[in-house]
Amino acid sequence: MLRTDDPNTYIFKFLIKPENMLKFYRITSVDDALFNEFYELYSTAFPASERRSWPGLDKELYAESKFFANALLKNDEFVGFFNYWIFDRFCFVEHFALKQNFRSQRIGSEAMEIFKSQHNLPVLLEVEMPNNSETVRRIRFYEEAGFKALSHYYAQPPYEGGGFLIPMIIMSTDVHFANTHFEMIRETLYTEVYHFNSK
Repeated sequence: MLRTDDPNTYIFKFLIKPENMLKFYRITSVDDALFNEFYELYSTAFPASERRSWPGLDKELYAESKFFANALLKNDEFVGFFNYWIFDRFCFVEHFALKQNFRSQRIGSEAMEIFKSQHNLPVLLEVEMPNNSETVRRIRFYEEAGFKALSHYYAQPPYEGGGFLIPMIIMSTDVHFANTHFEMIRETLYTEVYHFNSK
């Protein structure tokens, strides 16, 4: 059973209504009680080329203090996940998804607002190119959450092993910072998140 009275269990507690609290529960191990439910959604929400394998995720959870994998809980029920990295000069939202039956309830907007309220750093993320209605809708969601697209060319490296780089759009809550420091941002993501050598 999950304890709701332990302040060390949850990173954020943001009260919307007394009976309707959204919580970020940090998962630190594949042995966590919520990991299987977390990984089931994680592995279906993103194609294999755009996420980590079970062993790859296990390795990041164990070894990387900058990486935060979180189950999103609504009334202590698992509703989605929100994974991010904290670097010295910016935050990077790596993966974010909700279970199908909890979409279109503003939970995603709520989660993003909670996250942004907890960090004074610029927030960046990658989105797929707007090639269909789903990707267009996703970009619009992030625009409504305060993100703007950069015009710089960017491609996501493969997570593990071989594979092609995938063209993506970088969006940021601070476009001036992101444009000014784009090379630093790309190198940080390539090195820290993807363990990819672009040289």
